[in-house]
Amino acid sequence: MTVPGKRLEGRVAVVTGAASGIGAASARLFAAEGAHVLALDRDEPANRDLVERLRASGDSAEAVTLDLTDRAAVSAIGAEIRARHPRLDLLFNNAGLVVFEAAAETTDGRWDEVVDANLRGAFMLTKELLPSLRAAAAGAVVNNASIDGLLGHPFAPVYDIAKAGMIAMTRALAYELGADGVRVNCIASGGIATPMVEAVPASVREDAKRQIPLRRLGDPEEVARVALFLASEEASYVTGATLTVDGGRTAITPAVLGPAAAWPADPS
Repeated sequence: MTVPGKRLEGRVAVVTGAASGIGAASARLFAAEGAHVLALDRDEPANRDLVERLRASGDSAEAVTLDLTDRAAVSAIGAEIRARHPRLDLLFNNAGLVVFEAAAETTDGRWDEVVDANLRGAFMLTKELLPSLRAAAAGAVVNNASIDGLLGHPFAPVYDIAKAGMIAMTRALAYELGADGVRVNCIASGGIATPMVEAVPASVREDAKRQIPLRRLGDPEEVARVALFLASEEASYVTGATLTVDGGRTAITPAVLGPAAAWPADPS
């Protein structure tokens, strides 16, 4: 039974890219809702600080260092998590890497780095954790893609390809895992005030806001709340879906917005 105000009470949740931005907001929210959170990130000091703060608040969490571009590490950490947590209720594939580079300039190494961080790592970690997800009464996978996987960003083609792949992966896994009671959904976020966006010039951020119907950037917490909904029993009949969390940006025909600004639509 779900405790009122504790939608993830007694559940185990893995969050990748947990040390900052959407990942940190999600880790905090999931923990506050009663989950034991496994915070995964390659930034060990920041990740450890997040977990220490959660524990100091009385929440349950542990820090796990993982670079999703390290293929051997993904396999090893996945096996370690399975051994410690035979039942896993939630996997939030949030980690990502955006690189602004034209197709003509993209090297094999850069392709591997971006695709591994945004797509391959998420797929392989999901694969590694499937036994634990299947062991849950109602497992859930939430993938954080991007509106760039729907529309395309003129300055980041490999990132776009990886995020579009994550949306396709969501649909494919939703069908494959549905009979096991594991739901798989996707968030296409965009225009979120993550640390990377906050670092761009104010004039660029203002231009971006003018292209968003709500005329503001989103907070990481606003994406986290959607992830919580998709992970909870409130979304028990939702699988294979991609929800845009972008302030309405994808609701508008690009031609009416004027020249595209050279800034990351979703650097999460």
